[in-house]
Amino acid sequence: MEAEMLMSLEIVTVPPELSLEAAHRIMLERSLRHLPVVSGQKLAGILSDRDLLLVIGRGRDGAFVYPKQTVGEVMSLSPISAGPSTSVAELAKAMLDAKIDAIPILTAQDVLIGLVTSTDLMKVLALLPKYPQPTIAFQVRRAADLHARA
Repeated sequence: MEAEMLMSLEIVTVPPELSLEAAHRIMLERSLRHLPVVSGQKLAGILSDRDLLLVIGRGRDGAFVYPKQTVGEVMSLSPISAGPSTSVAELAKAMLDAKIDAIPILTAQDVLIGLVTSTDLMKVLALLPKYPQPTIAFQVRRAADLHARA
């Protein structure tokens, strides 16, 4: 399976000059965890909920307190991206290796056309047929036994 079969096509993007408060409101209203940041037609970065959580605070009343920064100042620059023909296995490996949860999908001209998230990958796993439980062989060794052999 390739990225183009899995990617979300309806992507909410934001410009780098958008306030963090406005970006956070979009994420909350639409239940999004990632916002690709686009300048012109090109991907400039990606803003994750984790990026926001590092810079926003809470007042005594529990309301969010936002710094006077823009999305462009907080976003992750040069995010890992992939093409539409990238395999799902490659996407999953890239996410695991980089400890990220979203990969923008770009055309050869670097135009954003989709987004694959860890949730999309979990949907693929949920569709897999059920297989019998594999047999796992293991051996328990006591720490004292390991030191005695060394």
